[in-house]
Amino acid sequence: MAIDSAVRATRAYPRRNPMTFAYLLVILAGLLLLTKVLTGPAADHLKITISTNPHNMAHAPLAVLLASPLFAATDSGLLSHLLIIAGGVGVCMAALERRVGAARTAAVFLLANTIATAVATSVAAAAIHSGRYPAKWWDGYDYGISYGVLAIAAAVTPLVPKAVRVPWAAGVFAYPFVSAQWFGLLPNFATIGHETAAAFGLGAGYFLLRTTSPSATPPG
Repeated sequence: MAIDSAVRATRAYPRRNPMTFAYLLVILAGLLLLTKVLTGPAADHLKITISTNPHNMAHAPLAVLLASPLFAATDSGLLSHLLIIAGGVGVCMAALERRVGAARTAAVFLLANTIATAVATSVAAAAIHSGRYPAKWWDGYDYGISYGVLAIAAAVTPLVPKAVRVPWAAGVFAYPFVSAQWFGLLPNFATIGHETAAAFGLGAGYFLLRTTSPSATPPG
């Protein structure tokens, strides 16, 4: 019976979560393109081209803001991909889409990605000029889906059972620090971007779901 239920849920997933399912396909296609289709130098060139580093943000901000979240980072390990892609997109984004609709879910993702990128890039530019960050970060790799996904994970906080809402939110905010690099008291700019995205997502989630009934179900 459990197997039958899992099969039915899998078959119904695209219909119940059309935007999330489409985005999962885009992410999968991007991973295949970067890891299987393109050669190493070509893949590296594409990663630099879509990176939201200070150089690209100064010259083609709209293009990189739209392109970067189409590709998951290829240097992430299996556990990170499971948490970000399967958990953050496959579960959390789907839960938010079912509750508030595809348009609002996409808006949370895109706004969070844009705001977090703007904050992180501004910090990066200032810290590079002051010598606190490595100069190579000016035009280095900085692409991926994690800003928007972390915002979505924070946004579903009102949907999880009350008993675990605080630990859930704490886990979302703590996750970026697992791999943070420190330059004195200043973490790397990606960590700053992730914290900004999480804060935006948490606020957006409570704003969108302020009328949600107390019996809200957990994401799934």
